[in-house]
This record gives sequence, C-alpha cells and structure tokens, in this order.
Amino acid sequence: MRKDFYIFRHGETDLNRQKRWQGSGMDYDLNEAGVRQAEDLWVKLQDKKLEAVFSSPLVRAKHTADVVAGKLEIPVLVRNNLKECFYGDAEGVPVSELAVKYPEILNNWYRPEEKYLNIRFPGGEGKQEARDRVLREIEKLMAEPYRVMGVAIHGGTMGQLLNYFNVPYEAIPNCAAFHLVFEDGVFFADGGLF
Repeated sequence: MRKDFYIFRHGETDLNRQKRWQGSGMDYDLNEAGVRQAEDLWVKLQDKKLEAVFSSPLVRAKHTADVVAGKLEIPVLVRNNLKECFYGDAEGVPVSELAVKYPEILNNWYRPEEKYLNIRFPGGEGKQEARDRVLREIEKLMAEPYRVMGVAIHGGTMGQLLNYFNVPYEAIPNCAAFHLVFEDGVFFADGGLF
C-alpha cells in the first residue's frame, strides 16, 4: 500500500521577518507575506490530489493548512505532535544574539551528523526528540483512510526530517515542501524541496 505525504513549512510570520528563533513557545500568526506564500503553496499542491491536510496546532501552521485545504476543499486535522521544537531559552531571541550566546548550538542545529542530534538550547527540547516525535506522528498517519496527505509543520522539525531522509538543502524557505512516500514498507523522499 502506497501513501504520499506532501510536507510543508508554514508561511512567514513577523518573527521570521525579524529573524527571531521561533519555536513552539511562540504562537504567532502569518503576516501578509505569509498568507500570500500559503496561497502560492496551494498552486504548487493543487495537482497532487491531496485528500486531507494534517497540521501542527500552532496558528502559523494551521493558518497555512487552512489556506491550502480551503482552496482544495479538503479537511484540516490538527495533530499536537506536529508542533515545532520547543527551544527553551532561545524562544523569540534574535538569531544574531543566539549566534553570540549559543554559537555551538546555533551553528550545528541543522547539521545532519549523528553527533549533533542531542543538542538543545537550555530548557528546550533536543533535535532528536523533536524529530522522533514528528516521525512517530507521520507513522500514525498511515492508519488514516487517506492515500495522499498534506502535513503542515515548521522549519526546525522540517530540517530534521530532511536530514533524516537525506534530502540536501541550504535553507528552508517559508512554504517550501517536499514529497515523502511510503511504499513497500519503507519511507523515502521523492526529490528535494519545491
């Protein structure tokens, strides 16, 4: 049985624009640019035959999911475990300040090597914890009756999924997506970011 997942990052928020580290402790909505990005994402996904969109409960992901699903006239189902990583002391802090205060953590956050999987900001969730939480939720989606699903998540957790599935990337723009396939008992990424 084949299942297709189109995993996408939410649209821009004011915290993204201000270059602040935005985790699950910061629940900001999309700004005007973010809404336009979500509408552009719908255009990219309109021929993928999505049957439902599963979303993080955070408003920026849910709003993005609502735009895409609304245009496609399909349901949005919220799953708590799809939320962004909780970054503890880094929540809402400008990236420039984090580069000074926590350079080793910040510089290695998106590195795929196993030795960096357990890093975390003080008081926050670790990379591997967040990745494994989202992976378990995607595996649970296998039990859903839908064959083709959208999944609205966040830059941090999406980066960890891309690393896990060996999808190269330099950055993850707002509303970037990738195609994850389950077939013959295994998950694999079909192509890169789009």
